[in-house]
Order: sequence, then structure tokens, then C-alpha cells
Amino acid sequence: MVPHIKVEEALQELTGTPERTLVVTGVGDERKGERLVVLHCLDEAALENLLAKLPQLDLPKLWVPKANQFFRLDALPLLGSGKLDLAKVRTLAAQCAAE
Repeated sequence: MVPHIKVEEALQELTGTPERTLVVTGVGDERKGERLVVLHCLDEAALENLLAKLPQLDLPKLWVPKANQFFRLDALPLLGSGKLDLAKVRTLAAQCAAE
């Protein structure tokens, strides 16, 4: 099991922005059982900067998302309360990863 929140916190720190710009979740993978998917709201330059810093993460290799598993959204899905809509995150991640 990969702790998504720890990966998310490490990636968010690398972005250098205080507001939440990404969320990490898992989707089914035939070979590994699960693979990490990152949904983000970063512009292209910020994403490239983040991807370049991935090797600097002090996380086990298994916990580092692959560069081709980052998918851009206009906005992260939120509930009416302003909290992250985790069900919608999983649905969007599955759709993005299937394309």
C-alpha cells in the first residue's frame, strides 16, 4: 500500500505553492495491482519543473508516480463544503488513465 497523502504532500512541497494544486490517487493496474495517478492544476512550466524534481523526492521508488501519469484539470473537484471530492477524484483519475 502506498500512502497517497504522503506522496501528495511531497509533490505539493516540490511545487513551491501554498495552495493545493494536485491530488494523488490510485487506479487499477493489471501488472502491479495499482498505479499512482496525479491530477493537477499546474501550468505547463510548473509541471515540467515538478517532473524534473521527481528524482529529488525522498520516497521509495514505488511511491514516485511516473511522469506519464500526471493529468491536468482546470480545477480539482470539490464538494459544496469546499473539501476535495474523493469519489470524483477516483472517477476522473480512472478516466484519464484509460485514455
